[in-house]
Amino acid sequence: MKNILTKMSEETLDEILNSSFRLYQKKKGYRFSLDSLLLANFVSLKNTKSVIELGCGNGVVTLILARHFSNVNFTCVEIQEDLADLAKKNVHINSLENNVAILKADASKINNYLPPQSSDAIYFNPPYRKLNSGRINPNSEKAIARHEIKGSLIIFLKAAQYLLK
Repeated sequence: MKNILTKMSEETLDEILNSSFRLYQKKKGYRFSLDSLLLANFVSLKNTKSVIELGCGNGVVTLILARHFSNVNFTCVEIQEDLADLAKKNVHINSLENNVAILKADASKINNYLPPQSSDAIYFNPPYRKLNSGRINPNSEKAIARHEIKGSLIIFLKAAQYLLK
């Protein structure tokens, strides 16, 4: 992975997948990990027209999938405004605006943003630590991504139940 510092060193521009894919990430905030690459490899989208990712972070999973499934419409939901903005930037830099939309929204109130039964498939990598368990990262982006501060597995499952056709 090659990276280029941008925006006065607040972000990096990383080149992954043999430099064919570029991704802005916060230098000190949430950054994708191997989990994201594994999830992108695990998701199957055969006979799928519309897909929603809950808690997309910087958008890496959907962006990888969108490159391989250009006939699928993707909607990414992210509660953290800075990460949603970064995901939008990543959609643009990879020229995927035609089939990827980023929505700054709370999964627990998904019915305020998207209609019921609006997706053929849903995927997510929810926060994996219970609230008040273990050490909470002092960086709020990382803390929210890892701990059930603004979302939980139950919230994501209820949102998926509402959204799936």
